[in-house]
Amino acid sequence: MEEKEMLELLLQKVTDLEFGLKEQREHNAAFAKDLKEQKEHNAAVAKDLKEQKAYNAAFAKDLKEQKTQVAGITKELKEQKEHYLAMAHDIKELKEDQIMVKQAVLETNQNVKNIEASLESLSDQVSQLSEDQKSVREILGDHEVAIRTLRRKPV
Repeated sequence: MEEKEMLELLLQKVTDLEFGLKEQREHNAAFAKDLKEQKEHNAAVAKDLKEQKAYNAAFAKDLKEQKTQVAGITKELKEQKEHYLAMAHDIKELKEDQIMVKQAVLETNQNVKNIEASLESLSDQVSQLSEDQKSVREILGDHEVAIRTLRRKPV
């Protein structure tokens, strides 16, 4: 493989890495936005839960006042309990999901760091190749390098 082809291949790989890094950054931004929205949703659920608890306290007071309707109220309380258990289960699942999201963010950040390190290494290698090429030109002379380059090109 000729040096020019190697350099072109290297340039293509660097370009591909830069594009991949850009896509990863965009993905991270969207992911961060989704995480923020999830946190806002969790806050709204917590507020709703607090309001629901206040409502339940008032409901318990009314239950004591309405002894004649004990059977109907007992049924409603059972339904409320099932609702709260479902909400508690949902909250538990949300917390588990949030932990998974945080782990995914950490993994994504590590991947970005790895890509940045690879990109820096690749940049150093390209710089070294450029310096080596300058040295070859100094050793052989620009005219000799130009002649050899023209010889390799098809006529």
